[in-house]
Amino acid sequence: MGKAKLKEKSKNNSPPLMCEADNMKDLDFGMNGRACYCIGLILFVIVFLIYVSSLYPSLPGGDSGELIVAAHEFGVAHPPGYPIFTMLSKIVIILLPFGTVAWRLNMLTAFMGSLAVTVLYLLIFKITDQIGPALMGAGYFAFSRLTWYWSVSTEVFSLNNLLVSLLMLKSVDLCTCSREDKHKILLLGSFLCGLCLSNQHTSILFLIFLVPYALIHVFKYKLISFRILMSITIAFLLGLLPYIYLPVASFTQKARWTWGDQRTLHGFIKHLLRKEYGTWDLLKDHTGQGFIASLKAYMSHVSTDLSWMIAVLSIISPIVIILRWKTTLGSVLLTFLQMLIFYVSFFAWRANLDIKNPLFFKVVERFWMQADLVVVVLAALSYNDLSKVLCKHFKMKHLHLDMIIIIPLVAIQASMSWPVCNQGNNTVIHDFSLQALHAFPNNSIILTKGDLCSNSFRYFHLCENVRPDVHIFDQEVLTYDWSLPMMRKFYPGIKFPGDFFYINTGKTKDGRKAFTFKDLIDINVKSHPIFACIGVQEYESSWQEDYTLRPFGVCWQLVRKGDSLNLNKLSKKAALFTDNWPYKWTHEPDDGSWEYVANSEMWRAKTALPLFLLEISSSFAEGSNMFKELLLKSYELYTRAIESASDYPAYWHRNYAITCERLTRANTSIDQLDLVRKTVFHFKEFIRLEPDDADGAKIKQAIKTLSDYLVNMDPGVR
Repeated sequence: MGKAKLKEKSKNNSPPLMCEADNMKDLDFGMNGRACYCIGLILFVIVFLIYVSSLYPSLPGGDSGELIVAAHEFGVAHPPGYPIFTMLSKIVIILLPFGTVAWRLNMLTAFMGSLAVTVLYLLIFKITDQIGPALMGAGYFAFSRLTWYWSVSTEVFSLNNLLVSLLMLKSVDLCTCSREDKHKILLLGSFLCGLCLSNQHTSILFLIFLVPYALIHVFKYKLISFRILMSITIAFLLGLLPYIYLPVASFTQKARWTWGDQRTLHGFIKHLLRKEYGTWDLLKDHTGQGFIASLKAYMSHVSTDLSWMIAVLSIISPIVIILRWKTTLGSVLLTFLQMLIFYVSFFAWRANLDIKNPLFFKVVERFWMQADLVVVVLAALSYNDLSKVLCKHFKMKHLHLDMIIIIPLVAIQASMSWPVCNQGNNTVIHDFSLQALHAFPNNSIILTKGDLCSNSFRYFHLCENVRPDVHIFDQEVLTYDWSLPMMRKFYPGIKFPGDFFYINTGKTKDGRKAFTFKDLIDINVKSHPIFACIGVQEYESSWQEDYTLRPFGVCWQLVRKGDSLNLNKLSKKAALFTDNWPYKWTHEPDDGSWEYVANSEMWRAKTALPLFLLEISSSFAEGSNMFKELLLKSYELYTRAIESASDYPAYWHRNYAITCERLTRANTSIDQLDLVRKTVFHFKEFIRLEPDDADGAKIKQAIKTLSDYLVNMDPGVR
């Protein structure tokens, strides 16, 4: 009777629902669904606890501050808006009753990252029917440097990992489910496609493979009809519904911070397509290292961050997929491979940032996680099939070597990544922002530039109510025509002399008035101290006609040309800004982190005033009193800074040496030979630390000349 039923089933022209390699057998670590889900739950708890223990305790750097503020203020984040992430964040801010706003959303990211790992585990289990390979793929992904780091700070990438892994899981389910369930899974998959695009546009590089695969699959089962096509289209559009948040948030105009004006169709499409960044680029007006260099960088990442074992296993996965081609999952596995190849190739082509710049490299590598999802799935597949062959050949199947080997390997991966990914005590951005904000005079206008100051100052000012008396506005956002219409009413303390910022003053045909940066400074400088952090916009330079910059920590104060220069007052301001900075200088190479940038800026700020005095001294005659006074103050401040630090940046040596050398020409009471000795010593230290400096030859010549002078003046010197 059993054989007759098998023959009857074989006549059915529909593809089989299970492949030969996937027969249901009573395996202790195989098709035991209860054990699988129990271990999946344990995996989620372990990963979540590890992520939480290494969570940023406060604000991370980069886009985190902007994303948090957008959610907190009911605003819109930078293009394409990330509406689903923003809405989830707003819900968490409201429902989680404790912790700072930044900590709550860091926690949300850790939760979504842990869920993504669990879904990835279930995906691999459904492909291999084995817990060992599933733990391997999920474990190596969870504890790779890249995944871990972006799972402990507020960002959109953990949510993208979760949605993409869910979509891949539903693609596998579509293969293995009954005919009756295929329509339901198709609807859910279509909805997930919309959700993916509501968060991260890079998911479209997977969708262009998964959607045709799903349609072809259901076509084989003769399930395609107009009604089904309409239903999956509606499900897809429902997944895109979060984008309604953008115009709703714009129309309410409740946000003290928002990006863009989505009240019109043009404004909505402009934001959705990232036209201000460049639709197909990471940033406008940037050039990358090229296709080959980007591919090599990704390959290096796989072998180092995911391990050489994952790299080798993923490389041999095409052979495994060919061997599985006639099985139920053969087509979906081939689709995954195509997704990976296309994604990595396309991104290497379009990633237009110079990855030799460590900060830009950090920006680029975040997008590799989506490819990593497929890499670990294919590697786990190869591991599963290889371990089966080896266990069968050596008759060791009962030992479950796949589990015995993988658990310690994943533990080793986690222990290796922990020192790099543990951010539990990382408060550099928090300390940088608070120390800077508390240094400004009352009622200051702070015009920020760049992500470090703009995002961090804005977060603490708006979300934690730090320094409510100051007025913070982003200089670069001011260059967009939507900035004042959307946010002007929230800045009554700043007078805007027109309707939009432009390179010239004048009126448009519709009656709107343009103003320059100089106009903005002119109308506010009498009532507010005005600061630019870090630097001044480069859009137009009219302000330079009447104003100059004076250092104020990491910022610059805009003052009228000719204003008196009170050196003692400037010194006190500089000390207020930087003297209590708790982080030491390190000569470690730039790691591309925002912590490195913040620390570097603070250490630059420590000697910004003496460098400023050194530079303006050159505008006075060498014998003049002002030349002498400026150099003496510069020398005093440099000496104090150098003596108070055990180590410091290389350029301090160079600038201090130049100050000492110039003082030898200023007829001061300081011992001339001592100044020359300091000049020689610090020039030598600079060359030791920066042997490839562009001015190295000139500095070496100066060292030789001054050393000969010392020998002539003091024969005891050698």
